[in-house]
Amino acid sequence: MLLTHIDGEGSMDLHIESIEGGIYLVSKVDGESGEIIRNDNDKPLSFHSLDEIKSYFANTQINQVWLMQTTPYEEMVGLASSPEPMKMKLDWKSVSH
Repeated sequence: MLLTHIDGEGSMDLHIESIEGGIYLVSKVDGESGEIIRNDNDKPLSFHSLDEIKSYFANTQINQVWLMQTTPYEEMVGLASSPEPMKMKLDWKSVSH
């Protein structure tokens, strides 16, 4: 399913993946399954800030928003790496628009 801009769709969760270099990828999540947001060319749609993401989803009912980041830094300092990304729930309403 190609999602270019979501208006008035049913309520959903968003998972925002923070990628090095200030890039964010967003997935729409229903229950256990997620779907990355893509452009008209079926390429993952990238964002450059949380404000940009909030603007894109301005007309969409959002339940919860999670910011996730996978980091290799634990291994770099001799700690055991975690297979799970760091995950933080965002207070979406407080993000400026």
